[in-house]
Parts: sequence; structure tokens; C-alpha cells
Amino acid sequence: MNYNLVLHVDAGDTGRVAFALGNVRNYLKDVPANSGTKIVIVANGPAVRCFTKTPENAQNELTAQTLMKAGLSIRLCSEDMLWDGVETVSGGITELCRLQQEGYSYIKP
Repeated sequence: MNYNLVLHVDAGDTGRVAFALGNVRNYLKDVPANSGTKIVIVANGPAVRCFTKTPENAQNELTAQTLMKAGLSIRLCSEDMLWDGVETVSGGITELCRLQQEGYSYIKP
């Protein structure tokens, strides 16, 4: 069974990012061990600023760093002062379409 998941964040709200990270944490607890599950957060639009190195984003960054060690990938369409380990893509919507074509389940928290 394919457990790959993509979460789409487009709101410029740190609370929404925290909620998405909580979804990831809960999902990782629930999927079978050694399932090869891939989890991606794709952020675009106003949400990109929630993934920059600022004091208001610090707690979410710490949470994300822990989850990235467990396999989370974060992809954004910007390169401005992003968190360590975040990947950049040419377009967030294009990345969402590509991942869905690869069989990822789409969730918008």
C-alpha cells in the first residue's frame, strides 16, 4: 500500500504551519514501520514567509527539523532565508501536481 502524503500549505499563518506539522507527526506515528513512506509539505504564496528564519517561526522550525530527520521533506518556491533542509522548487502548484501524479495523497490542513 502507498502511504506517501503531500500536505499543501498556502496560508501565511504560523498556526496553520504548526497544524500541518502536527498532522505529519501523527501520520508518522500511524503508518507501518519500514513502509518507505514519503511525506512532503509544499508551501506556496503567503505561506512561504512562515518557513523563513525569524523569531516568530522558531518553534515551527524546531519541530520541522525533528520531523525532517524522520523523513519529512519541505518544498517551497522561494529561496529567501529559508530553514535549513528546506528544498526549493520552481513552482508550488506544479510540484503538487507532480506528486499527485506519482501517487501521493493530497491533504490541505
